[in-house]
Amino acid sequence: YYITKADFVACHNSSYILKGYRIVQDVKPGGTFLLDCRWTAEELDANLPSAVKQYIAKNDIKFYTNNATKIASEIGLGNRINMVMQAAFFKLAEVMPVDDAIKYLKEGIEKTYKKKGQKIVDMNCQAVDMGVSALHEVKVPAEWADAEDPKEKYEELPE
Repeated sequence: YYITKADFVACHNSSYILKGYRIVQDVKPGGTFLLDCRWTAEELDANLPSAVKQYIAKNDIKFYTNNATKIASEIGLGNRINMVMQAAFFKLAEVMPVDDAIKYLKEGIEKTYKKKGQKIVDMNCQAVDMGVSALHEVKVPAEWADAEDPKEKYEELPE
């Protein structure tokens, strides 16, 4: 929580963005932000607070989404999104060739979950594959730099 200018930041729960936590502001200009969310492009535009949109647009942030929660659920992992998000991290952060990272992740899965059965190993390996393939790059609209929250969001708030 003390890192304030990271090359890469991932938000694993979109409600943190909605609650106004300053997560994306910890990405340094030109860095990468990954958001686990279920939103379509239109919903993303409607749901992201203006401060988030402005920071992304004004700081040339590379912005990606991945519906890790849905992927994990469909595979049978419930709400365990760690393998989906780890794979996405290695694809985006480029700390090593992504093929090597996937190989190492799968070797680790085999070693860690072998005693729980092949089905668990296979589900986690599938999560890794889908974590890479389901990444969506968000084309940041220029108008985000001047984004404002709609006034109707606040009209019904009590005094």
